Amino acid sequence: VRGMSQGIDFSGGRNYVVQFDKEVDPTGIQTRLLEELQTAADDKTVSVGVITIDDNTKVRISTNYKINDETEGVENEITGLLYKSLLPELTDAQGKVMDQNAFSVSDESRGIISIQKVGPSVADDMKRDAYWAVSIAVICMFLYILLRFRNIAFSVGAVCAVALTAFLIIGFYSLCWGFLPFSMEIDQAFIAAVLTIIGYQINDTVVVFDRIREMMGIYPKEDRFVTFNKSLNQTLTRTIMTSFSTLLVLLCIFFLGGDTIRSFTFAMIYGVIVGTFCSLFCAAPIAYNILKKSLEKKASKENGAGPALQGNRRFN
Repeated sequence: VRGMSQGIDFSGGRNYVVQFDKEVDPTGIQTRLLEELQTAADDKTVSVGVITIDDNTKVRISTNYKINDETEGVENEITGLLYKSLLPELTDAQGKVMDQNAFSVSDESRGIISIQKVGPSVADDMKRDAYWAVSIAVICMFLYILLRFRNIAFSVGAVCAVALTAFLIIGFYSLCWGFLPFSMEIDQAFIAAVLTIIGYQINDTVVVFDRIREMMGIYPKEDRFVTFNKSLNQTLTRTIMTSFSTLLVLLCIFFLGGDTIRSFTFAMIYGVIVGTFCSLFCAAPIAYNILKKSLEKKASKENGAGPALQGNRRFN
């Protein structure tokens, strides 16, 4: 419904890092810039994002204003519009306004420090590569689990849990961008966070599945419901402590780190939480149900269910 707040990596646009000699209000800057650029372009789809970097004296301004325009002078036009909108912040305590030429070619004490442009074709390539990266990662995880456990039930359970975790992260960012007090752009760093969480969750899931396989070898005739339940409980402490220790580090980075990595860190924090729950309440139950149906089918062919199918219980 809302779509994603795509960074210039995926939508195309320009990034301007601007240094001021005093603390500024990024919200006020964004409001003035958005009005100025939309009026200049006569286009309400022009977007502007402003976030602080390091402290409130340096901001990163992102916009897709005239990103398809390759005519000469468009860079100077945008710089002029930025200068016009930022005049209140470029005025010192004595009322002296910074010169526009000095603003455009900064000595890094005030003005534009850096400019980055990503064209639409490059953005489309990055978007396609991001889809491929996530898809290939999920496929490789499926094959890895299949080769390790030699049972498709574990592969399906693991991939379903990984996919659910990825969709929950993406869905949360789609739902909440613009409401939380930090950037929630979908960019290369966000994709890196999703791929990291996929690897983290698979590691957690493999620990649980290893214990299940071990218990199935020790107690081959035990009810599989009991086997899965015992295995989850035996690895529960390890799962919780591992996730908790990871969260401690991520929370420190989130609150004490810079704004440039806050979105990445938040995706990691949210991913660790939902990934842990999906490993426990998605991967193992799905594997159990697929394994149970396989055993029921095998038992029906043999005209009788074995001890592994005592009752018809749901996995809780």
